[in-house]
Amino acid sequence: MRLEILLATYNSEKYLTELLDSLRAQSYTNWELLVHDDGSTDQTITILKEFRKQHGIAIKILISDRQLGPMRSFEKLMEYSSADYLMFCDHDDIWLPHKIEESLACLQQLEKRNPDQAALVFSDLEVVDEQLNTIHSSFWNYSKVNPDNVYNCYKLLINNPAPGCTFIMNKKVKPLVLPFPEQARMHDWWIILKVAESGVIHYLKKPGLLYRQHKKNEVGAEGIKNTYFLSRLTNLSLTIKRNMESYRMMKCLSNKYSLLKLLWYKLRISLAKLF
Repeated sequence: MRLEILLATYNSEKYLTELLDSLRAQSYTNWELLVHDDGSTDQTITILKEFRKQHGIAIKILISDRQLGPMRSFEKLMEYSSADYLMFCDHDDIWLPHKIEESLACLQQLEKRNPDQAALVFSDLEVVDEQLNTIHSSFWNYSKVNPDNVYNCYKLLINNPAPGCTFIMNKKVKPLVLPFPEQARMHDWWIILKVAESGVIHYLKKPGLLYRQHKKNEVGAEGIKNTYFLSRLTNLSLTIKRNMESYRMMKCLSNKYSLLKLLWYKLRISLAKLF
């Protein structure tokens, strides 16, 4: 049985060593690291090679001849991987020591109950600032997003409770989700939507990692405040853009989904965030 951690890097030198140290501190140690670097011009590659040499950890580094961006970097990593189990990893997070062991145990139990199915497990996250001070102990509570959204594709199209850095998946997920369509808003959202439709999902209620928030986050945690609707109105173009992206992703999934039903769920979920 092989488990690979898939890591996308781009000018990641600032936080990379802290992440790698947290991987080395895992209670489950039988894993390999597969990295796609998107053209870093800093010390990212040097840090990875030195870490591999110093600690004897299996690290494979893929480099493209052009920049792919986060979604296509993870697509390339999934295509290249031949492991039985896959986990995604972000360069600026810190994995808690139990993350791999507990996630893998949960996934294997899910597989026993659902043999021959594409299976995915995710977890909560602890939201922290750039210096790792706790902002909130639960990403789900902080963002007012329900992890049970994964059992209703309409809700999941509106609010994804599962960032990819919390995933562990079996290899049956690969043929289900690849290649990522142009309509996919992000790789992790597309993956969990496809597994929600055609596979099985479970989640761990405890955080598996420290989810670092800083100015260069591609995607981050958004705290829900009393100004939630005001912020949406003042950024109306962005709100419309996101809704259109969700609609296009919905139509790419299947024609069975209704735009009116999606908008109904959108209204319900938006109102629920206020209370």
